[in-house]
Amino acid sequence: MMKKILVLAVTALLSLPLFAQDNNVLRHYSLSLGIGTTGVTADLGTMLGNYVGFRGGIDYLPKFDYKTDLNLTMVKQNENGVVTSLPQKVDVKGKLDNTTGHALFDVYPFKERGFHLTFGAYFCGKENIVKVYNEDEGSLMKVADFNARRGEYADVPLSYGLLAAKLGDYNIMPDDNGNANAFIKVKKFRPYVGFGFGRAVPRESRLNCQFDMGVQFWGKPVVYNGVNGEVLTSEGAKGQDDGILKVISKISVYPVISIRLAGRLF
Repeated sequence: MMKKILVLAVTALLSLPLFAQDNNVLRHYSLSLGIGTTGVTADLGTMLGNYVGFRGGIDYLPKFDYKTDLNLTMVKQNENGVVTSLPQKVDVKGKLDNTTGHALFDVYPFKERGFHLTFGAYFCGKENIVKVYNEDEGSLMKVADFNARRGEYADVPLSYGLLAAKLGDYNIMPDDNGNANAFIKVKKFRPYVGFGFGRAVPRESRLNCQFDMGVQFWGKPVVYNGVNGEVLTSEGAKGQDDGILKVISKISVYPVISIRLAGRLF
């Protein structure tokens, strides 16, 4: 779907000069390549007059794995050693998948300057941007067994409840096979605001450097159990992982910092 949108956007952008008047509007285009927090960026740009520019393109963020360990809900070990064999931590792997497309308008307050304010949106073909799962198959089997037979452990206070891996402020319960996984979901359509320096289309030379900084508003992340699709809540949980998984599960905006080299095509 995202590829179709990009093809339509580029086709429309290239056809606009047919309708432009002889006033230096939509007569010049640029192709830019860059890198930043959204990955490797490529876009096509043009000027909609002296004060507004447009950029449309794609941001490819290579999928990468993030390894960490999540603490389990603590259960006191008693004198008889009933729970001494239960693991205290579980190794998990997180996969980030956040390739996006974008349509951005640069507003230049000063005709001869490159400073600009940017408004627009980023969009993604999927809502699930992070998958988290235990790295070793069945590594939570003892935990799943403990939860299934919770009532048999009379000497362990019920206030300790069931065992679960903690992702940020969320409890991930393992299935009967000792595996647990969860997804972090955000909005597909993400409004963007920011500012930067450099013009969408170079004016005096063929090449131009453009720097941008801003935020995507992707909404409050939703964390849900991949085993049964249940939406997880943070009630009664205390986060233990202080890494990127915890950060992504909490933030409602995604920071964008990018630097691009734009070349005027004609």
